[in-house]
Amino acid sequence: MEPYSIEEFTQKIKKSIQVLLFLFEAKTGIKSKASNIQPHVGDKGAEVYFELEVPFETLDPDIGSFTFTLNKVDDVTVGFFNKVVLTPKADFIYAKHKQPEDHDDMVGLCMGVNYEWSGHEGQNNSKMMLAFEYYLYYDEYDQYYG
Repeated sequence: MEPYSIEEFTQKIKKSIQVLLFLFEAKTGIKSKASNIQPHVGDKGAEVYFELEVPFETLDPDIGSFTFTLNKVDDVTVGFFNKVVLTPKADFIYAKHKQPEDHDDMVGLCMGVNYEWSGHEGQNNSKMMLAFEYYLYYDEYDQYYG
């Protein structure tokens, strides 16, 4: 497989992230937003970094209730993105069965949580911010498409 140009990879990966977020919403019911998309290409592969904002609703300002809800949203979100693989075609696929433990194609980071309590009115008064970096390797092409 020939290496991508930065222009080609950027165009493909932005479309792939849109599809990925649609799939995430369809599977989990959580509507999220990606930002700060940073694609990079190299001789042996490519990578993309992006930040993800995941809004959720907290019904009670008590720390116990808040952390319980946060943990539920985090488990669903991280559980989904841990099973996503970036293929050499710059497509994300959802691997039902986790790839081998030594597979090093994703790094996930927790960037923080924002909590706005203004009484009981309003939805999605909380936000979890995550960042993901996915790697693809050109020499894995046959593994997916061979």
